Amino acid sequence: MKINKFLNIDVEPAPLEMKLDVEMRCREIMESNDIDNIKRYCTYLVKHKLDQDMFLASMLGRLVELEANLVVQQVRKEKKTNPIAKFFRSYK
Repeated sequence: MKINKFLNIDVEPAPLEMKLDVEMRCREIMESNDIDNIKRYCTYLVKHKLDQDMFLASMLGRLVELEANLVVQQVRKEKKTNPIAKFFRSYK
């Protein structure tokens, strides 16, 4: 299943140039016989992925918080007043 939307944000596919760059790097790694450098590169990527995951989690948390604040403001704005209270307010 491919996700095209998340939190009402369109998720766009990667451009062809980026896909080609990733494919070329993957092929370069697969053709390499230097196991030690591949191990170092792999551990770097795993650590870097953790940093990216933490950043994205923080950004998504902030985005959800802002969306919730917006919904609260809209609900307060649309909240209907009591017709009796409105009637008596007009005679003050």
